Amino acid sequence: MTDIRIQDFGENSKPDANNDFVMTFNDNSESKTRLRDAFYSIVPDGAQTHNNIFRGWNLGALNSTHIANIQNGSFKDMFIGDYFDINGSWYVIAGINAKHLKGDNAALGNHLLLMPDRFSRLADGTVMRADGKTTHYMNDTDTTAGGFANTKLYKTYMPLIQRKLEADFGSHLLNFREVVSTHVDGSGTPDQGEWRDAKLGIPNEVMVYGTTLNGNNKNNSWYNIGDDDVQLPLFRLNPDELTNHRDLSFWLRDVHSASEFADAHASGDAGWNGASDALVGVRAFFLIG
Repeated sequence: MTDIRIQDFGENSKPDANNDFVMTFNDNSESKTRLRDAFYSIVPDGAQTHNNIFRGWNLGALNSTHIANIQNGSFKDMFIGDYFDINGSWYVIAGINAKHLKGDNAALGNHLLLMPDRFSRLADGTVMRADGKTTHYMNDTDTTAGGFANTKLYKTYMPLIQRKLEADFGSHLLNFREVVSTHVDGSGTPDQGEWRDAKLGIPNEVMVYGTTLNGNNKNNSWYNIGDDDVQLPLFRLNPDELTNHRDLSFWLRDVHSASEFADAHASGDAGWNGASDALVGVRAFFLIG
């Protein structure tokens, strides 16, 4: 390479991070690196830094390098909003180590918390996007009796979603512990709950909005919130996720009353609907590592 002074380079009046390159030098060799790649390469490894950058890149299929970088805690080349493309589904990184060291009986190790792009799929490929007529995903009637643990979503649909995730992620789909409400008192407030084993969960209001809003927490927020008490970086860094990209609403697990659960509305407002509402879809979260 011919020697040239830095000050003699022409000014780039239209910088483009996707198409511009920077020169890097190492002893007697040099190479060029795409500007955007250079930026992400200098971000320090670890959950603390990677949880605070939204990127949104397609990572392709999950591979052994991804798994190694999750398990060693570096999370190299994985950022919030990046997604895996597996068997026709896009799984978005919503949080990194979001449940790290949490749980009632075993500290959870390094992991990614993923959510589907918009809606979950069942084992047969059915997308859990509401049709407004037959998709009574939470319950067939407007009741919250028995808490979230007694809903059709928990007892019927979540096992079918789990089968799809097991097919897509195999042994890398992690077990974790989750608090589930199990009883609702006469005023429509959950008053009993328990830790249960889980391979997926339905988000609560805090995970989406960063605070409690419409869940009925008169008897204690633990029944609706459990240990999922921090807003997921996906929703913090990309407000479009709060509207589910203007697609349909999705259910939250917070009990609102004796007949209603909270949900995340596609219009951006936090709301609630009768448990049999057919216009609310399902967007479950899960962990891999």
